[in-house]
Amino acid sequence: MNQSNSYVYFAFQGDDYDPKLVTTELGIEPTDAWRTGEPGKYIQQQKYSCWQLKSTSDELLDMDKLVNEVVSQLSEKIELINNLKQRINLDTVLAIVIYIDVNEEQSTPYLGHSSEVINFLHRTGTTTDVDIYRYNSADE
Repeated sequence: MNQSNSYVYFAFQGDDYDPKLVTTELGIEPTDAWRTGEPGKYIQQQKYSCWQLKSTSDELLDMDKLVNEVVSQLSEKIELINNLKQRINLDTVLAIVIYIDVNEEQSTPYLGHSSEVINFLHRTGTTTDVDIYRYNSADE
């Protein structure tokens, strides 16, 4: 495993809705989507419906580059995002998944949001979720 396994995604989550509605309204294809009750990757059935837009860059250290990659695709769609959230009763989340190498010879990732990202999160009422996993590249 290496640090390039870190990623960021923006997601619409709700009880049971058709993610194709989000795709149609935003004009953006999701990197992943599912409906409540569908088989999950790690669980038998999904407990909620979801539309996700995930980063694709292999950034090793600057996690905000991954954040900017995702948010830049959505920043001109704030009104559409808020409309979808209100109309279909959806929540939005910006998830940041960071893999930290505990090998002392390696640099660690860093994160700091720009004012544009903070403004986007505020205007869309989007929460953030940061998951941090560690590994040791010296063990490989």
